[in-house]
Amino acid sequence: MTLRAFSQVGLVAAALLVSGLAQAADFVTSRVKSWDPVSRTLVLTDKTQFQAIPSDIILPDAIQAGQTVTVSYIGSEDGVSKLLSIRIQP
Repeated sequence: MTLRAFSQVGLVAAALLVSGLAQAADFVTSRVKSWDPVSRTLVLTDKTQFQAIPSDIILPDAIQAGQTVTVSYIGSEDGVSKLLSIRIQP
């Protein structure tokens, strides 16, 4: 009986952890002000900046000023702790 109760507690804890991680992701949708492919810096018209975007983040080849993009990331108290994706909106 104790093992079963422990398993149920473990499942509840795992579910809470997963739901907490899912809620940790955030996003911003805005227009592109500028994109510098050399420094991999994206500046949005709302003054949000993503600098030194890691090479494992695939960026659309056609990204240009005026397009609307959605940037998904994990935030922290210091700003962005991890960039997840950048997508051009239709």
